This record gives sequence, structure tokens and C-alpha cells, in this order.
Amino acid sequence: MAECYEWNSPGSVLGPLLFLIYINDLIECCDESYIYVFADDAKIYRHIQCPDDCKLLQNALARLQSWSQKWLLSLNTTKCCVVSYGRSVDKTNTYTLVDYRNQDVVLERYDKVKDLGILFDDKLSFREHIQDKINKAYMMLGIIKRNFRHMTISTFILIYKTMVRSYLDYCCSVWAPYKKGDIEALEKVQKRATKMLPSLRHSSYPDRLKACNLTTLHYRQVRGDMIEVYKIVSGKYDSVIAPTLIMSDTHKTRGNDLRLQKSHLKYDMRKFYFTNRVVDQWNSLPNWVVTANKTNIFKKRLDKYWQHQDIIYDFRAQIEGTGSRSEVSRVTVVNL
Repeated sequence: MAECYEWNSPGSVLGPLLFLIYINDLIECCDESYIYVFADDAKIYRHIQCPDDCKLLQNALARLQSWSQKWLLSLNTTKCCVVSYGRSVDKTNTYTLVDYRNQDVVLERYDKVKDLGILFDDKLSFREHIQDKINKAYMMLGIIKRNFRHMTISTFILIYKTMVRSYLDYCCSVWAPYKKGDIEALEKVQKRATKMLPSLRHSSYPDRLKACNLTTLHYRQVRGDMIEVYKIVSGKYDSVIAPTLIMSDTHKTRGNDLRLQKSHLKYDMRKFYFTNRVVDQWNSLPNWVVTANKTNIFKKRLDKYWQHQDIIYDFRAQIEGTGSRSEVSRVTVVNL
């Protein structure tokens, strides 16, 4: 990803604000494609359906480079890359930028790219990301085992939530696994962690969770999905960048008054995509849960409504209503 060199001093209070003001017109140079900007990183993407779309994406890159030269924010071409997502993607298309020697450089094409701590592969399976988080969680468990020989349950919970579970929870609404093997691999981390307590070592996994007042990781992911849907539907997020959830126009008496519409899918390449997998679960919630006026109130009502679900202590159980993912379009992203 290309780096925009900041001109403000490290630790400056006004620095980030001034930098955002300085690059505020960046999005205007990419009117023929889409661009996302976060701090000093930018991503340009476009739905590639024909050769003309490739030309439009290249034109957007050229305008971006002209903008960077005008405002003296050099692009590091060695950190720029191209990644394509979708079925039957033509990976022979190339895109170029001009480096500091004023020479055209063909951007390297990657099969995966890390963005804000999440590893996106070209199939959007997130298998490598999940394995990476599992490895880091086991590494933290090893550190805990070597440094904390005698732990009470309360001490273990505090350390586990801080050092281990935080890795497994981060942005799980994006990469939440849907395959049985991935779910079991994640849950195995918590199984091993709870066995570190001598008093619970010979108890069953559900009993260990109850003793520690923990839930399965799978339940936390499902619960997290519902919280994100509530924030989107209730307008807690900016509607411009939030995922699009289509409200249902049916007049069924069952369910709640904020029902979502589910898409009919042809392909299952991105099975259990967020905007589609959450529909059945959200529609099954009653009105008194989804109409909460605050996020914390919604969480309490959701926990109360789901307090007897088997999935809380048994990750193999399923909450009523399981969605499926929509098809992946052929999209090419240029990371800058």
C-alpha cells in the first residue's frame, strides 16, 4: 500500500486534523472509480466487466498520481499493489504508476492483502486470516502458561479476555467463519484456555464456560452480527459507508417491524456474507428487542431473549434463522 508522507510532527494534536483537511479533495480526482481513504492509505476499486473498465481504473490512478504530485505527497510505488476478487477473474490486466525516477512501474498483483489487521484473500475465504489469529492466540496462551502458574477463575478471565480473546473477536463480523472446521478450530483455542484452570481441567467444555461465565466464540460472533445490524438500521453508522441492508416491504405479522429483505442467490462463492447471513436471525427477533433506543439497551434485551439458547455453551447448536452469502462480483482493487 502506498504511503503518503505526513508533514506534521509526530504527536501533534492538530496534525491528524490538518492532514485530513489537506487531503480532503482526494476523492474528487477519482470520479470514474470508487475510492476509500483511511488516514494515509487509499484504495481505488472498480467493477471490471470489460476492457473499458480497466482503462477507467487506470485513468483514475493517473489522476490520483497527478493529485499527489500537485500536493507534494509522493506515492511509494513499491507498496502499491493490485488484487482482484470474484469468479473467473482475468488477472492478465496490468496497472501502472510513475515512480520517483519518472519511470512507469507495473503494480504487483497479490492474491491476498492485509487491511486494518484483516487478511483478505482473493477468494474471500479468510482461511489464512483465521489461522493467523489462531496462531497468535496460542502464542498468548503459551505466555500466560509460562508466567501465571496459579490463577483464580477471576484472574484467568481478566487475562484471557485481554490477551487471547481480543485476537479472536477483532472485526469478526467481517471474517466470521461459516465452515465447521474453521469454527471448531477457533473454539479449540478457548477449550484449551479454560483447561488451564486446575479446578476445571476435568470438567466438560460447557461446564467450564458456565463456571467462568463465558460463552462460545460462535455465539459471540452471532451476537456481534446482531449488534452491528442494529447500529446500521438505527442510523448509528454513516449511511454512506455502512453496508446496505434492504428493508422488507412485506406485511407479514410474524417477526418485527424492521424486517430485512433477503436476496435470492445463484452462487455460493461468498457464502454467509454479512448483509445476507444476518437477515433470518434479525427477522426472528421480536419488536421489543429491535426497537431499543440505545445500543446498550439492545444488548441487554438481546441477551435476555437469547438467554436459553443452546449455542451459548454449545457451539455446534444453531440459533433459529441462518442466512447465506451473496455472490461476489468481479472487483479489482488497487491498494495505495
